[in-house]
Amino acid sequence: MAYETLLLFFITDLLFCLSPGPATIVCASHAANGGMRNAFGPIMGIHAGNFIWYALSALGLVALVQTAPSLYNIIRWAGVAYLLWMAFSMLRESRADLALNKRGNVKFTRGFMSGLAVHMSNPKALLFYAAFLPQFIDPQINIIFQITILAAITIVTESIGLLFYSSIAAGARSMADSAKISVISHYGSAIVLILVALFMAYLNYSEI
Repeated sequence: MAYETLLLFFITDLLFCLSPGPATIVCASHAANGGMRNAFGPIMGIHAGNFIWYALSALGLVALVQTAPSLYNIIRWAGVAYLLWMAFSMLRESRADLALNKRGNVKFTRGFMSGLAVHMSNPKALLFYAAFLPQFIDPQINIIFQITILAAITIVTESIGLLFYSSIAAGARSMADSAKISVISHYGSAIVLILVALFMAYLNYSEI
């Protein structure tokens, strides 16, 4: 692949990743709840979602997803449902923690699944991999090799964007680091998940 193509992809993808969206909001809300440690779960979940999409692209299955909208709709709406279920679970736990004046922390697996659910339920992901990504693929060069390179670049750009917003949220959280504030921020994270789920639902509904 030409270096100019890789540089253009890096810059363009970085601009996408630095634009606040559902993924950055979820990561930032986790960081605001329990610091940067809490952000690593959703960040890894989002990376896993990217790997899934890149794998589908490498296998030529993105076109299949486009031709089977009912199957993709099931995946997207399942992601929305999971986000809502997780949010209401966090609300129940937050009320109990607030009564006990405990610090609110989100387990890595829960954060991971929230990040994965957000990325797989976002209809804009299909647009990215079906319309944007092919512009950087040279059909004369090994497709899997090219997609592997672009996936590696996305890990970097996605990490920069997510860590940037998460660090800001974690810094704001550390300025008010008390047990009660931590639990309230845990409560806020659950509300953020509900809002993200509703936004995902709106996007999915508008795609019908």
